[in-house]
Formats: sequence, structure tokens, C-alpha cells
Amino acid sequence: MAFQPHSVINIPDEERFTALVRKVFSSGRLTNNGAAVRELESRLAEYLRVDYLLLTSSGTLALQIAYRALELTGEIITTPFSWVTTVSSLRWVGLQARFVDIEPRSYNIDPTRIAAAVTPSSSAILAVHTFGNPADVDAIEAVARQHQLRTIYDAAHAFGTTYQDRSVLSYGDASVLSLHATKLFHTIEGGAVILKERDAYERAKCAINNGLGSNGEVQALGINGRLSELHAAMGLALLDDIDGVLRSRRQSAEYLRSFLRAHSSAQLQQLNPSGETNHGYLPVVFPDGQIRDRAISALTRAGFVPRTYFDAPLNRLPFIAAGAPMPITESLTERILCLPLRIGISIAELDVMGKIIGTLCPVMSPLIRTYGA
Repeated sequence: MAFQPHSVINIPDEERFTALVRKVFSSGRLTNNGAAVRELESRLAEYLRVDYLLLTSSGTLALQIAYRALELTGEIITTPFSWVTTVSSLRWVGLQARFVDIEPRSYNIDPTRIAAAVTPSSSAILAVHTFGNPADVDAIEAVARQHQLRTIYDAAHAFGTTYQDRSVLSYGDASVLSLHATKLFHTIEGGAVILKERDAYERAKCAINNGLGSNGEVQALGINGRLSELHAAMGLALLDDIDGVLRSRRQSAEYLRSFLRAHSSAQLQQLNPSGETNHGYLPVVFPDGQIRDRAISALTRAGFVPRTYFDAPLNRLPFIAAGAPMPITESLTERILCLPLRIGISIAELDVMGKIIGTLCPVMSPLIRTYGA
């Protein structure tokens, strides 16, 4: 049974979006912190239970604004297993990445390795909630306090994720969201920075508006990081339905994870028991790259669009100085694949994906002894 390739992008009700666009047009204001942006910021802060949230034109820009708002310098301790912008955003503003390898099952930065990476030049820890799976926040914060470091969480994947019954975005000195169209909640292009301290929030607010203060005069070095009214309209159109989106993803992911545990030896991400992920991604790890490639071919023939994450460890990027090997990350990038989920995906489709993986990685495979699934 073959399915037609489908998009995993969350599309809002067309009439609702059109009505919001008409409202923007009638206001005569398309950007510069208009009514739609202000409404979306307010509603998101309430929904996510955070105090200081600012929308930006991208998640990458949100990271850079967070670094400036926290006045970081020198080295930032971070993970080699993430999307390129986690580290390119550091280099872009003159900060140096110092890598710490990840935990082999959660795919998040390993807190037990962070202290050994601290140097006199370290100013912050930049952790990632990988695939929306909360990092070990308590352990990371403990190391940060011990060494007087700031904490930033790249929460690009983590909209709606909780940790200890709080929004995961409420932890650390700053958290950053991507609101790119590939995310469960999005503004087509966009991002958000969430800050703990009022002073840092005010610095960020000034920075994304070309350094202009509330009096309209330049007060500091800034950049144009504003989100437009039309992008905010997309977010407003999607926000009312986000609880249903998260519920649907959870149901689909839990079904497929259960199927794979019963019928396959492929490794699944170990989810943080103190949190609740948004199930925006469903990563599967194969014994080796060849089996992963066979899975990609088989899933594609069946009409699915799987994605590899992440194609290269960040410590191997050409603009990063060579450092210590990151064996867990380097192995994982060659074997991991994210299965495509979408709103309303059928049980039949989930079964087909599960059976494809199960065929390639059967439960009784002898590889299980060396693979550690």
C-alpha cells in the first residue's frame, strides 16, 4: 500500500487567516510592532506561562539577541548535536563554541561532562532540548551555579514542551523558540526569545528594534529583528488550535513508539521522565548507516518523507576550530532518521511505517547485542 507524499507543515484555517490579514491591511500597518505582533506576544506569554517574551524575525536571530541581552563573552559550552544555527549564531557574534558530547539515549548534552569543559573564558552553557525532549535542566543549572555561568536553552523544537509541570521555556536565563514553518506552531518565518530578567528583556527589546529606545532615539547597538504583522497573523490563526495539534501529535507518536517497541529493535529516543515532549519529531536510530539508507528508500517508496537529523556534527563544521572528538554524536548522525508525522495521520500509515522499520530491524536481530537498543 503506497501513500501519496504529504506535507508535515501545520496550515491554519484559510478563512481565519484571511480575516486576520484583512484586519492587518485595514490598519495600514504592516510592521514595526503593530497590533498583531503585540497581541501574539501577549497571548504566547500567557499560553506558555512566561513573563518576558519577544517575537523576532527568526529563531537564529532570537539566539543572537539572547547572547547580546545576557552580555555574553568568550566561550559558550554547547552540544555538537543540533541544527547548524545553534553554533553559527555564536560565531556570527564573535563567540566561541566549546563542545560537550551528548547522552547516548536522550540525545541531549551530557551534564556530567560540562564541568570538565569549563575554562576561565566560559560565560554560558547553551543546551538544546533535542527534538523537543527536555534536557536535564536541574543538572545543567547546578553546574551553571557552581561555575557562575549563564544558561541558555535552544528550544527551537520545544513549543508546548513542559518540565516538572512548567513550560520548559521558563527555565534558564534565556530560552529561544524557532517559529519556522516546519515547527508545530509557527509564523512561517520567525522566532521568539524568552528572558528571565527584566533588564535583559529591555536590552533585547531595544536590540531587535535597531537599538531604538522607547523615546525613538538610538540608545544601543541594534539590528532589525522585528516580526511583521503578516507573520504574526499566521501565528494568531494557528494558536487557537495548538492544543489539538499537540494532542494529535502525542497520540500518533505514542502509537508508533509502542508499535516499534513491540516489533523492532531500532533505538528510540529516551524521553525525560520529568517532562512532556511535544512529539514534534520521532527519531529512530539504526544499527548502521546502510540500514538507515535502506529505510529511507523504503519509506520514500511508500510515500513518506523521512528526514536525517543532523547531517554533520557541529564540531566538524569548516568554520569551527578542530577540537576533541565527539564519538557519541558522530556515530548518531550517521544512523538517525526522523519519521514523518502530521496532523491527522492515519493508523494505517503509522502501521506501514512501523512495519518497514520492523522488517529492517527485527526484534530478534543479532545486532541488538552490539547495538544496545
